[in-house]
Amino acid sequence: MITSTLNLLTGEVVLHESHARPDDSPQAAQQQQRPEIIERIDFIGNRRVRNDTLKARIFSRENDVYNEETLRRDFQALWNTQFFEDVKLRVEESPDRADAKIIVFEVKERPIIRRIRYDNIHSVSESDILDRFKERKVGLSVESQFDPTKIKKAEVVIKELLGEHGRQFAKVSPQYERIASSNAVILIFKVDEGPKVKVGKIKFTGNHAFSDRKLIRAMKHDRPYQIPLYITEINVLSKTYDRDKLNEDLEVGVRGMYQDNGYFHVLVKEPVLENIDTENNKLGLPVPLMGKSSGKAVNITIPIEEGPQFHMGALRIVSADPDKALSLKVEALKGAFPLKKGEIFNVSKLRKAMKDYTSIYGEYGFIDFTPEPEFDIHDDTKIVDLTLKFDEQKQYYVRRIDFSGNTTTRDKVIRRELLLDEGQLFNKRAWEISVLRLNQLNFFDKIEEDKAVEIKRNTKEGTVDLNLKVHEKGKQSIGLNGGVSGLAGGFIGLTYQTNNFLGLGETLTFSAQFGSLQRSLQFGFTEPYLFDRPISTGFTVFSSRYSFNQAKQEALLLGQSVSINPQFIQNYNQDSTGFTAFASYPVKRFSFLRVGLTYGLTRTNITAFNDASQLLFQSIQFRSFAGPSALNGIISSTITPTISYNNIDNPQEPTKGKSLFYSLAFTGGPIGGNVNTITNVLEWKRFKPMQKRRNILGLHAQVAYIAGYGGKEIPPFNRFYMGGENDIRGYDIRSISPVTFIPTATAQTIFYNDPASGGTLRAFTIPVLTYTATLPGGDLQGFGNIEYRIPIVGPVQAALFFDGGTNGILKRSGLQLDPSALSGQNGCTGLPPVSLVCQFPDAKISAQLPIESGTNFRLRGSAGIEFVVRLPIVQAPFRIYYAYNVHRLHQTIVAQSPFIEKSEIDFLRANLDPTVFKFQVEPQINLIQNNPGSLNYFEPATTFRFTVSRTF
Repeated sequence: MITSTLNLLTGEVVLHESHARPDDSPQAAQQQQRPEIIERIDFIGNRRVRNDTLKARIFSRENDVYNEETLRRDFQALWNTQFFEDVKLRVEESPDRADAKIIVFEVKERPIIRRIRYDNIHSVSESDILDRFKERKVGLSVESQFDPTKIKKAEVVIKELLGEHGRQFAKVSPQYERIASSNAVILIFKVDEGPKVKVGKIKFTGNHAFSDRKLIRAMKHDRPYQIPLYITEINVLSKTYDRDKLNEDLEVGVRGMYQDNGYFHVLVKEPVLENIDTENNKLGLPVPLMGKSSGKAVNITIPIEEGPQFHMGALRIVSADPDKALSLKVEALKGAFPLKKGEIFNVSKLRKAMKDYTSIYGEYGFIDFTPEPEFDIHDDTKIVDLTLKFDEQKQYYVRRIDFSGNTTTRDKVIRRELLLDEGQLFNKRAWEISVLRLNQLNFFDKIEEDKAVEIKRNTKEGTVDLNLKVHEKGKQSIGLNGGVSGLAGGFIGLTYQTNNFLGLGETLTFSAQFGSLQRSLQFGFTEPYLFDRPISTGFTVFSSRYSFNQAKQEALLLGQSVSINPQFIQNYNQDSTGFTAFASYPVKRFSFLRVGLTYGLTRTNITAFNDASQLLFQSIQFRSFAGPSALNGIISSTITPTISYNNIDNPQEPTKGKSLFYSLAFTGGPIGGNVNTITNVLEWKRFKPMQKRRNILGLHAQVAYIAGYGGKEIPPFNRFYMGGENDIRGYDIRSISPVTFIPTATAQTIFYNDPASGGTLRAFTIPVLTYTATLPGGDLQGFGNIEYRIPIVGPVQAALFFDGGTNGILKRSGLQLDPSALSGQNGCTGLPPVSLVCQFPDAKISAQLPIESGTNFRLRGSAGIEFVVRLPIVQAPFRIYYAYNVHRLHQTIVAQSPFIEKSEIDFLRANLDPTVFKFQVEPQINLIQNNPGSLNYFEPATTFRFTVSRTF
């Protein structure tokens, strides 16, 4: 009998073999002379594994000659299947035949793992452990068979993972609990994490070229978190100790720093580690009343042998094949090398040069090019002569380009973006730019140039076949948004866009937005390749209405009803309809630089609901008085040349690249219309990958200036207003503007009780010059945005941001009152309209409107955090953000005191009963003169908002 038993936790195998005593009887002796056979092979205890499967694993068969050595092989074969934790082999005599044996294998199957539990583990999550199991190919999972080898490997991996999180003293003990009435277990990893180990003091010995401080700064994994100052740093928090990261810091950080400064023979020796007990702040920072906690740290002493500093000597570039000359000119290749003779030898520049040479050769079809440096070190002169051996390999041409995965997009739409044609040399740089251009289309999921293309080489012919694999995005984009936002009021909007119409690359857009203060409809179409040439053309037709109701918007701004003097309220509607048509063309084929031309025609009607709004549009000298239709039929005819450069990799989810855009809009003059303006806009964007391309740093800036010409000024609706999610997101939409005052002639009613008629109440009006506060907008604005975007999971992204900018009036003549508002069309004859100067000759009315101090070019900023999720169906960025507003305006703006002509007061004094004038009329006059209007201009300190957009 042979028995083998497995200890499930330790993996130890216990083997036991016993033999029956031999039979010495004559019948037994006679029986031994005849060969014995195997009558039957039985398996007992197997439930999941079928008998046929087990019989296939052994060598013995029924009716074979009985052989003990063969049975031992059978036993070992069954054990090696790793199906069982216990195997017993038993040989029995056949009850039917004297020369036959019955072979019995009694097995106990290994249990199934029904559940895996990790007890007392806090430093890492279960998903982190499973990801590491997958990465290290542990093979341990729920519903897998109990395997001590895999469990031991899992134990090692968990310890390693905890060590990376500073738990070098962690203990992991695997245990199991059997589940009753089943051959299954619950696998439990009992964890004692132990104290978290931090990086203690870091010291260097033998360093003379660089200070300890400079070398520590080169150790990005082990240097403490610091607050940088001008000449030093303040250590705030120690990092977690991890030996693998320390090794990387020693090699890449310390040794790399020395070798980049010519210390070619530097030797960074094995560090001396000292484990110490520490007392740390509980939260890692010195927070009062939080106390201390015990922990451990590792003091690190790093011995260094610097060696001498070397300089660059002679550079030789040769072919790795002595029988073959280089295909490219050696002098041109030497010109691309970043180190010159006599300069300090820099290993980083050498590595960069290797990549640059690979790219250069890749442009000429040498896709298997390999450079190999050889160093000739002269210790006496401290010079390094460098020989670069170039193994060019074969030069390849493109034989065929195929596409797969483009079920809707036609091949020609993809092919026209490629810089490579069949029959040309395979230019690796051209292929990289082609992939970038395809990503800019935003028709497909992000294309990785090294993963999405399958390159089949034909080394005999020197050709390659390219198969580009793409995965199409949903071409339909439907967006639904709504909410309450600052000066925009309550609104709901719907946007529909197809960015690959009929698979030909055209874009069709329709959007509608309706709200309490605004309404807009827009339809647009874009053709990126007109007549199969890279001429992008399109048009937009739009209609919009904007209701500027200052009282309602102030209530939204402050979150409560406010009381504003009626003379200050702006209340008007702006209705605009029009169209734009545009075309752009690359400066040269496949260039990211494009020039364009746009023409737009807009008709605007202003419906003013009070005198203050009438003044805003008529008193400022952009149009003269023209009776009732002065605010209707404002025609803007604009032609705009543009120039732009854009190599940003994706329009919706950019990760790298930059763009620059400049436009010069010329309105009116020879192209018609009754508005004359010139508008300059300069915009810049930059996206840079950070933290090993995981995070993205985004930068954006815009400057715009508008001016009138030909004796006309800028219409108020064309001036610049800032605030909102498109520029400074913590402020309300169109709320950032200078504040000015417009003089207005009003008639105030005076009441008195007439004693001559028994106290009858009588009234009369008196002309009063008041000053109406208004937001005229600026003619110059500039703002910038910084975002640090951090992917969280899937389509969810977080971003830390800062927005800053200003808006103001540079050209004060833009606030010049229309001459007719001062002199009147009919002089001082008394016929309407009567000028302000005629009504109030002693008021000394200025022709130029004053700007409230502190409102012109006031810098404002917003800092905060936002969370963005791009839903895959609607393809729209939903975001919420919280912003804290910096340098906001929070004051009550008081207008100039109302003015009443002295002659009017003297006339009343002379013609009214003295008692009536003194005790009834004069107090009312004083109240009018001493009660200027005021406007509470309180910008919010913080903002929490939901929008469907990105700032840039």
